[in-house]
Amino acid sequence: MKHLKILKALEAGEKSEEEISRETGLSRLETRRFLLRLAEQGKVESFQKDGKIFWKIREKKPEEEEFKYL
Repeated sequence: MKHLKILKALEAGEKSEEEISRETGLSRLETRRFLLRLAEQGKVESFQKDGKIFWKIREKKPEEEEFKYL
């Protein structure tokens, strides 16, 4: 259920890997592993801002919602 801790931490908005790790109590390595897994599943995405990498919950595009049952 560690991935749920990460998703819960990101509900408040974008955060760095370090912030997520601190908030969830997970190690940096564990946090990174779960973030990459969640990114592969299309649940989160990363972006770069001011030279740092941040993570956020991925917003679904209208087309994805329309064709999710196909």
